[in-house]
Amino acid sequence: MGNLLPHPHFNDRGTLQWQTRFQDALQLAKAANKPIFIEFGREQCSQCRSLVEIVIPRPDIAPLLQQGYVALASDCDDCEDEVMALAAQIEDAYMLPFVIVADAHGKFLAGTSGVVAPASLKALLEQHSPGR
Repeated sequence: MGNLLPHPHFNDRGTLQWQTRFQDALQLAKAANKPIFIEFGREQCSQCRSLVEIVIPRPDIAPLLQQGYVALASDCDDCEDEVMALAAQIEDAYMLPFVIVADAHGKFLAGTSGVVAPASLKALLEQHSPGR
């Protein structure tokens, strides 16, 4: 997998190679023909920390992300326009973290807001994995 790029704020125990710029994630997604998994949050957010440090490394979640997605950590305090436009498409989004899935061309596929339960994240990832 090469050198892992850590999450900019939280320790996911080496689970994912995180991009921090939308265009970098988009370029990798296009090359690999994979969707983009976006964690949109902030360093001071306890639910964002829980998502990255507890939920993502789980043995039922990590392989889905590792094999099927390009990961992007987007900081809502220094937000890129492309990510903000995707976040705006989440219905009733009002609480961090936002989890967004975009296709390899950057088109919104799905998103959630607030506490991320492992079962619901697993279902979301399975629904949008390549080949499904």
